[in-house]
Amino acid sequence: METRKQKDETGVAVTETRGVDVARLERELSAMWRENVEESEGTAAGEAGVTRVCVANLIVFAPPVEGRDGIDALLEEVTAHTPCRAVVLLADADADAAALDAYVSTRCQPGPRGAKQICGEQVTIEAAGRAVENLATAVEPLLVPDIPTFLWWKDIPHYEDKLFARLVELSDRVVIDSASFDHPLPDLRRVARLVGEHPRLALSDLNWGRLTTWRNLLAGFWDVADYREHLDRLDTVEIEYTRPAAAPDQTAAQALLLAGWLASRLGWELAAAERYSPANVEAETFRLSAAGREFTLSLRAVEGAGEESSITVREVRFARVGGEAEFHTRMSRDQTKLETGARVGGAQSVGRVVSYEARTEGERLSREMALLARDRIYEEAVAAVVRIIESPRGS
Repeated sequence: METRKQKDETGVAVTETRGVDVARLERELSAMWRENVEESEGTAAGEAGVTRVCVANLIVFAPPVEGRDGIDALLEEVTAHTPCRAVVLLADADADAAALDAYVSTRCQPGPRGAKQICGEQVTIEAAGRAVENLATAVEPLLVPDIPTFLWWKDIPHYEDKLFARLVELSDRVVIDSASFDHPLPDLRRVARLVGEHPRLALSDLNWGRLTTWRNLLAGFWDVADYREHLDRLDTVEIEYTRPAAAPDQTAAQALLLAGWLASRLGWELAAAERYSPANVEAETFRLSAAGREFTLSLRAVEGAGEESSITVREVRFARVGGEAEFHTRMSRDQTKLETGARVGGAQSVGRVVSYEARTEGERLSREMALLARDRIYEEAVAAVVRIIESPRGS
């Protein structure tokens, strides 16, 4: 096995090792930590040294298109909030030739003057061809025992993927991002199947996190006593969204998740619907029922900058025919605020205007790493949207 030491362009210490020899990788990490401590002992008076902290294991799987630099930048943010041992897997299963290389590095975040730097560590494994099949075997002995293990799967979670299934078994929580789904409905069906067949699987979806403020504001309508009788007698529900870059000809995953969340919380079931056609996404319409009443749900694509935005939902409206009542939550044009409004009996009022915090991918991943319990509401939302959209239609 060949080993080379170097500094990357950011000054982070990196050791490159051909192949995966766990014992040697651990020795290289230990040597790096000793060097960090020795360097910190020579810092100016009043400045503290370095402390090695590891509160979690983070396995990151990414296809080659993601690139090592992008993953490293993401992990800089994660380490700032959650010092961890990151095991990064860059896998090119379609390559003709098998290859397996490992890179070891430490990451330190500067603290305030007088405070120790908090450092995490990273092992990056680049695999190609048939070597990808053995990645799980290489990962397992690299995990620090007795701390939580998170899997950040930066790809579409295909149920039949043996590597994905094996890494799930090693993890306490799996993090995905349905914003990257190129076929949102079939891919959400895979997610529902995974949850159903892995009862111990705790799953996070960064796209679900982007809808937290939306869900809080929409739920707030039911907190107003004067609104409830109208909300219980809705005629139409409309969700407007812009086409996502990953699936421009499909219904956006965020719109599907919001529809599933509403259905699961309010007991909506399919009454009748036109056949769902992904190629016709201008307005997908479904006839739903709840508490003996029927109403219409529409998922409508609108023009906008969804391709460049992490939030594709633009507006959610509840209405009663005849203008008796209407409720809405919409995104501002500059995509920095969410506004709720209501019109009951001709009187219109603005309920709330709140800032929409556009967090980075690293920040959202760090938030998910603070959780271990299953997100039952997310699971029920995914199950509900699959059930509603894919239920058999009557003739």
